[in-house]
Amino acid sequence: MEVRTTGIPGLDKILGGGIPRPSTVLLAGNPGSGRTTLGIQSLCYAAARGEKVLYVCPTSRSEKSVREALSGYDFYDDSLNIRTYSIGSVERDPLTMLVDLGNAVANMKPDRVMIDPVTPIGFGFAEAERRRFMYSLNTAMNEWNAIVFMTGTMTTTEVCRSVISDIADGVIYLSQKIGRMHNDRRLKVVKFSSVNYLDGEHSFEITGSGANIYPRMEYLVTDNYRDLQRTGFGIPLLDGFLGGGLFKGSSTLLAGNTGTGKTLFGLQFIVHGAMNGEPGIISSFEETPQELRHYAANAGMDLKGLEERGMISIMHTSPSDVNACKQAIQLKEAIEETGAKRILLDDISGFDYIFKDSIEKREHISNLIRLFKNKEVTSMFISSNQATWVDSLASSIPISTIVDNLLLLRHTEDTEEIKKSFYILKSHGTDHEKRLIGYEVTGDGIRISDFQKDA
Repeated sequence: MEVRTTGIPGLDKILGGGIPRPSTVLLAGNPGSGRTTLGIQSLCYAAARGEKVLYVCPTSRSEKSVREALSGYDFYDDSLNIRTYSIGSVERDPLTMLVDLGNAVANMKPDRVMIDPVTPIGFGFAEAERRRFMYSLNTAMNEWNAIVFMTGTMTTTEVCRSVISDIADGVIYLSQKIGRMHNDRRLKVVKFSSVNYLDGEHSFEITGSGANIYPRMEYLVTDNYRDLQRTGFGIPLLDGFLGGGLFKGSSTLLAGNTGTGKTLFGLQFIVHGAMNGEPGIISSFEETPQELRHYAANAGMDLKGLEERGMISIMHTSPSDVNACKQAIQLKEAIEETGAKRILLDDISGFDYIFKDSIEKREHISNLIRLFKNKEVTSMFISSNQATWVDSLASSIPISTIVDNLLLLRHTEDTEEIKKSFYILKSHGTDHEKRLIGYEVTGDGIRISDFQKDA
């Protein structure tokens, strides 16, 4: 069997390369989940490349009405053949439709067919009789030598019990949750003829251009040699307290209270790298690119100039618009396009908008860290989840145990003023400074002070 591309971004990777021809695939899900969009998008993609395609639609509408509705998509192709059947007739007398459809397929010899939806066909029959009809339909579809999509409105329980799932070579389930700001759409492969498909849940979006699917990240460990060279913030005292800096390819978490200067530490890390030939990426959830440039300029850093030279790229996403899988793919592509060696995520509390609990968030960030390590990128994460009243040498941030380095920033009360200080709670492979370290944010950047010496 030859494998044909679906023409839907991201879906081929999930399916292990594409869809074998011939085969039958059930696209099941709740109303509005995007089943028709995925199927029609694949048909139109094939039609635009010279394949013969047939859209079979049991409906109460006319062919003209169906075509007008589909033409609103950017991917729509006029060469799409459409054949409509009265929804009432196919419920009561599906055999007539089957004979007519068989003649149409024999004359056209389409490469791809879509029956949308298949679930109402024979709905008026008793269950046993309907099952026999579905087996007859399956026999006919096997003779078409085509890729056949079938859609059906089903719950996950109905998918497991349906005879349609039994006869299909592949079952893809689509779902959506209606959110306050946007819908959370998910796709998972229940079964497929290829053993190489990527299981689990994958997110996707539907726009006027069609569906874009974002495969979940895989936790892949490579045998890349870990570079034992050091890199750092470019702040001599701080790098010294870290035993000479950070190991290249390591991951660092900056956690602390609001107003402790976490973003400036992160910007210093990115800017220093860019000035020394290491391109960097900033992924920001809260601050816009203009705000980051302003913060950097106030601390004496020319972020804008380094952007213009192509040494720094800023990716800004509003927390309410965050799609974890999409963002991971965009970061991977940006690293490959820019050759980035450093990356900053500010701040990871933006993931709280999309993950139900800390375990899911931790899993996602763990996969990001592994992605960065595989790409030999030194990463830094910022988290403001630390409560303002916490005064302990421990971080409540869920990912604190999976990063290589952890700096805890805090405010220290003095008799006359509030001072800033931090602890290096851990730095793997390094005999780091163990005591409280003071610092100031000035117009020339971050200045480290020595509390012990001052005392």
